[in-house]
Amino acid sequence: MSGAPTEVSVDQHDSMECDDVIKRANIGLLDADAIAHLATFLPLRALLAASCVCSDWRRTFAACVDSIAVSNVSLGHVPLEHALAQLSRRFPSISSLRLHGPTVTDAQVHAAAQLNPALTSLDLTQCDNVTDDAIAMLALETPGLRILNVLGCRDITNDGIRRLGDGCGGLTSLCLGWCDLSDNALLVLSKKCTLLESLDVSGCGRLSDAGVSAVTTGCRRLATLSIEGCREVSAWAVAAGSAPLTSLNMGGCTLVTDAGVGAIAAAHPRLRSLSLRLCRSVGDVALRFLAMRCASLASLDISRCGSVTDAGISTIAAACPELRDVDLEGYSDITDCALYALAQNCVRLESVNLWVCSQVSDAGIQTIAAACPNLRSLDVRLCSKVSGVAILSVAQHCPQMRALHLERAGRITDAAIIALAHNCRRLRTLDLGWCEISDAALVALAESCEELSCVNLGYCDALTDAGLRALAAGCRSLSSLDIGGCLRLTDASLEAVAQSCPHLQSLDLGGCKHEITDVGLMAIAEHCPGLRSINLRFCERVTTAAVEAVQEACVNVQVRR
Repeated sequence: MSGAPTEVSVDQHDSMECDDVIKRANIGLLDADAIAHLATFLPLRALLAASCVCSDWRRTFAACVDSIAVSNVSLGHVPLEHALAQLSRRFPSISSLRLHGPTVTDAQVHAAAQLNPALTSLDLTQCDNVTDDAIAMLALETPGLRILNVLGCRDITNDGIRRLGDGCGGLTSLCLGWCDLSDNALLVLSKKCTLLESLDVSGCGRLSDAGVSAVTTGCRRLATLSIEGCREVSAWAVAAGSAPLTSLNMGGCTLVTDAGVGAIAAAHPRLRSLSLRLCRSVGDVALRFLAMRCASLASLDISRCGSVTDAGISTIAAACPELRDVDLEGYSDITDCALYALAQNCVRLESVNLWVCSQVSDAGIQTIAAACPNLRSLDVRLCSKVSGVAILSVAQHCPQMRALHLERAGRITDAAIIALAHNCRRLRTLDLGWCEISDAALVALAESCEELSCVNLGYCDALTDAGLRALAAGCRSLSSLDIGGCLRLTDASLEAVAQSCPHLQSLDLGGCKHEITDVGLMAIAEHCPGLRSINLRFCERVTTAAVEAVQEACVNVQVRR
């Protein structure tokens, strides 16, 4: 039986009761393929329980788990090596493993590789203690590795990549962001990992044109390349390669110019995604080059570049009707005219970022909303001319909205948020910082938007405990909550969040000076073990003892005071 891919997480608290599944299932009537399909809908805890029923069930359900994520949050005081041994014994089909947390060591990575030699995918993102030794062990123990992510592992150097190339030449996806690498690492990849299709070396500041040119020439299947923040790399290095790039991120590459973008457009006309964020020498001329050559562009990020105007946006909009995602953050001169052009030509838009575009007004947002019913993400933070009038239009025309950022926009009141809640029921991220809303808005969100996971209510000073209790009870998937500066909220709000939202990972209480105390904080610590970030600045009634208790209960938490 071939188990279907199942992405599960040990630190996930599932809402499905396994006992109910077992009681309702007449397993004897199902064949192996039907059981495998059923297993794809079960969270890890249910699969674990099912595999413990009997030996037949163990063989059946264990084969359906091939991807597991492990963190210290989920393990408590159980050593990671012990947990990995148990998991690999019970689930021998594991081919994808994700290890969380800064405490993961080389020895633990070695154990994971030895216990799971069939690994094809390993994610070690932000495992700060992982070094070249771990990479060398992977090269020896898991020659079939195809996907490796070591983003943020700053102790991985050229030597580790050399050893990786010797043992894992079949890699197709490699993320080395913020590792300590130079051009020598890319030269190794260009010769030994020629099957690479995706490469991320963002933040590797020692890279230059020589290394990038080598990898885009040697890795002829390379379709996705991210070199964000590599300040010594120019567009000419990318244009010189023969790789068939469809996705390119050069954000923060300050050597990129209009002419360089023109060369990229000529060399890679099939580009679908391009980020030039913070490329200060890029402007309307570059947009004209892209419009002439890259008609298939679906995602474009030109936030905070040089001289980008309404004219440039209009040119790219007319030439690239397939645009889905547009980031225009940081342009105080862009007006509604740019939005009119996008609305007229790019009706499939799903995401628009207009943060700090202070000349954009209700009229532009209304036009976009009416023309682009598939809009799922909209950011109008600090757009002071955008008010509740525009949000009413969004609510009316864009029912698929998932993420809406309104912090410090124009006057946003309860009426707009209530309409949004009623019509955009699949909202997951909502930023209402500094908006003029009351408990009525939170009640509406609680009643209609149960998928909300990230909510910013910072400095919405009319909110009370009643509103927070309603929100917590109705939106139990909350993972990030900002109630900083909400001076009327007390420990009762934190107790409600703690009881109803066990998945909480980020909590901002900054500026809650007088009403938040150790009592509320201890409730969060007891019920939210996955908490990773908490802001307690200016919380004058929170003691050092309470902070230490939170750090002990939530092993990965970072506290800001």
